[in-house]
Amino acid sequence: MKRGRQKRPGRRPRRVASIIREVVSQALVTELNDPRMTFVTVTGVDVSADMRVADVRVSVMADPKQQKACLRAIRHSRGHVQQRVADALAMKFCPVLRFHLDDSVKRSVSLSALIAKARAEDEAARADRIRRGVESPDAELQDEPAQAPAELPEDGP
Repeated sequence: MKRGRQKRPGRRPRRVASIIREVVSQALVTELNDPRMTFVTVTGVDVSADMRVADVRVSVMADPKQQKACLRAIRHSRGHVQQRVADALAMKFCPVLRFHLDDSVKRSVSLSALIAKARAEDEAARADRIRRGVESPDAELQDEPAQAPAELPEDGP
């Protein structure tokens, strides 16, 4: 009988995923000399419940064409990386590595840039309002509640 709730991964799959992440990161950065691999980061590893498959998420900070070329290079070197993982794990079977492109880092960088741009525009608009006399330079300070200094406890006898 199947249960509706899925089981969270235990400690062993998390440990295996952590080791795989370290080994793959080291192999991609230090051991592979493919010019197509630039600015590669291993963002995460998900190991299946039976620990036969490991999905490795990589982030590539480049344009989409270079990202695809980098992912092809990583997949081409999978055998070498797989051997490094097998050497690092003391298991009967080494999980088969599958590489996937993860754009979360690139999205967070672009989101941070948008936030910085919006803040700069807000500051410019505020400076313009102050220059025109519509807003007081101290208006921002008045919006925040005043904090009373913390009282120090008196020394007892």
